[in-house]
Amino acid sequence: MIKKMSFVLVSIALLLTLLYVFTPISTLFQYMINAERSISGLRLHNLKTDGLEIEYLRGGSGTPLILLHGFGADKDNWNRASGYLTESFDVVAIDLPGFGNSTDNINLDYDVFSQVSRLKKILDILQIKEFNLAGSSMGGYIAGNFSARYPERVKNLWLISPFGVVGSEKSEMFSAIKNGHNPMVLPRTELEFIQLLDFLFVERPFIPEPIVKHLATKAEKRRELNTKIYEQIHRMKNREAHPESPLDEVLKNYKGPVLVSWGHKDRVLHVSGAKVLKKIIPQAQINIMASVGHLPMIENPKGTANSFLTFALKP
Repeated sequence: MIKKMSFVLVSIALLLTLLYVFTPISTLFQYMINAERSISGLRLHNLKTDGLEIEYLRGGSGTPLILLHGFGADKDNWNRASGYLTESFDVVAIDLPGFGNSTDNINLDYDVFSQVSRLKKILDILQIKEFNLAGSSMGGYIAGNFSARYPERVKNLWLISPFGVVGSEKSEMFSAIKNGHNPMVLPRTELEFIQLLDFLFVERPFIPEPIVKHLATKAEKRRELNTKIYEQIHRMKNREAHPESPLDEVLKNYKGPVLVSWGHKDRVLHVSGAKVLKKIIPQAQINIMASVGHLPMIENPKGTANSFLTFALKP
């Protein structure tokens, strides 16, 4: 029996090795992503609006929870956290226009107002009228502006390390940009992409080297479009960001429930932004996550999801 089990295990290991060696990296990457989606209860969907093709993931049941990714990312950033959220919410993770597999026409505008308008059309097509809205980084900037414009539609607003808090201290990334360095979020080479991964996390999740190469290649191919979107979202002047619709302005009169989650070790956007938001949104709850970087939902998916579950499902 032991010999038989050993033979089976060796055979499986050999099969996996052969698959790894002979299967294209892009295919292996898609297998991994599909597995994460399946485990989290998410399924792939798409829709069209105003000539744009939008891809999104959806799964679970309950009040809808709309998830918006950050700059240079896509809907799959939410896969791991969604596994804890789909039991309580109808989770919808969207590839914002310009990212992932949604339309990425370089001739379009991708400023915050354009993206807020597109988000409304997407949700109208999906017939989602009232929902929870969450956004990470750039997605938080868009989510905050959407909520300020359509407060009657947002049940709970969840901002995760959001861009657009002008009153916060300057982060390590923006200090480096001011001193003449290339923005970390616009990697030009494989080495710079690896450096970006180390910059985003305190403890970088394990990613096989071939997958890192694959992701780096994708980032390099999208650099021209990403550069345009970066400029339109950040509105850089004199190597400093000047967001045209700052959260600490547009949310001053926001009355709905707000949860602000931020990694204490965030090097992209300074954690002091949480205190700034608390001052202008007194009802906001603040969750500072120790030993976590810019992407809490990837680095600590369970803790990040549980913070929202506790916040949104309280009696």
